[in-house]
Amino acid sequence: MISNSTPLILLAKIARLEMLKKLFGYIIITNDVKEEVLIEDKSGYFQINEAIKNGWIKIENPKRNVELGLGKGENSAINLAKEKNDKLIIDDAFAVKAAKGLNIEFIRTTTVVFIAVEKGIINKKEAVSIINNLIENEYYIAPKYYAEILSRISF
Repeated sequence: MISNSTPLILLAKIARLEMLKKLFGYIIITNDVKEEVLIEDKSGYFQINEAIKNGWIKIENPKRNVELGLGKGENSAINLAKEKNDKLIIDDAFAVKAAKGLNIEFIRTTTVVFIAVEKGIINKKEAVSIINNLIENEYYIAPKYYAEILSRISF
């Protein structure tokens, strides 16, 4: 599983980065993503840096980094996912469109939460709390999708 910056930063910000390790074993990021997430005064820096030091966030770069008109992190993450035929965790709307256009399997940060519930890593109440925490930390979910997410988690 390859990740872009935003899912890592948001999950680290709400102290849920370890969920990725429990779900996928390890995550791959590119150097461009690493540069975006490892800014010392940025939220999540310590947790992400520790995960890299502990080896469950691995660094790998695409052999060819085709310009897709996106940010450096999204661009390299999508190129690596295409090259490795691997799944991608990405949230940016334009990056999602690019991934779809290249037939790259992707999930969003909210999907990570659903998978964690399905695998018994978190319960439904924790899932709702995590979704709300993500929103409080600037993760945008349109109201109609928020309602869908809550009903999907459902009690």
